[in-house]
Amino acid sequence: MSPAQVDALSGTYGVITGQGSDRVPDDLLRDTLEKFGDAMSEEEKQALIAAYAESGPSADSVTETRGNPGLVLGYRADRLVEIMPAKNQRPLVIDGKDILSLSGLESLALLERLNGGPGRYSGTEAAFDNLAISANGFCVTDPAAEVRVLDDSDERFAGRTVTLRLEPCRARG
Repeated sequence: MSPAQVDALSGTYGVITGQGSDRVPDDLLRDTLEKFGDAMSEEEKQALIAAYAESGPSADSVTETRGNPGLVLGYRADRLVEIMPAKNQRPLVIDGKDILSLSGLESLALLERLNGGPGRYSGTEAAFDNLAISANGFCVTDPAAEVRVLDDSDERFAGRTVTLRLEPCRARG
């Protein structure tokens, strides 16, 4: 969908409450490194700028918030590519179950079942490529590459998010 098509559905998605480019302008990145990058060598700064140019968000990547608290929408080349509920949005129903009301283990088991196999786990993110869904804050991967499910005693669990994407989030590399 285009931004205009989404806007025509403002009764469903909510009205725009904020919008901005995902890409930091090159001059702002250079100025920031100049002012605050004292701990970095000139070579490290240039490497960071080069990595951002190659791997950072594209110039046509825009994030928009709608409603209150509503949704966070991601656009690329004026096409809707991501939908994420804002913090504490409920219910978020997947396969008839409110995924944010389930335990971390129940949520991950549901997503793995619907995905047809395990997700890819890194840090606090679990990516389910066959579903084009990423879940954050349901688990954490420790340095030994073991996945530990989070529960409500962990503050990251309270801030869980789920991102629905137009296409699977594939690992770069």
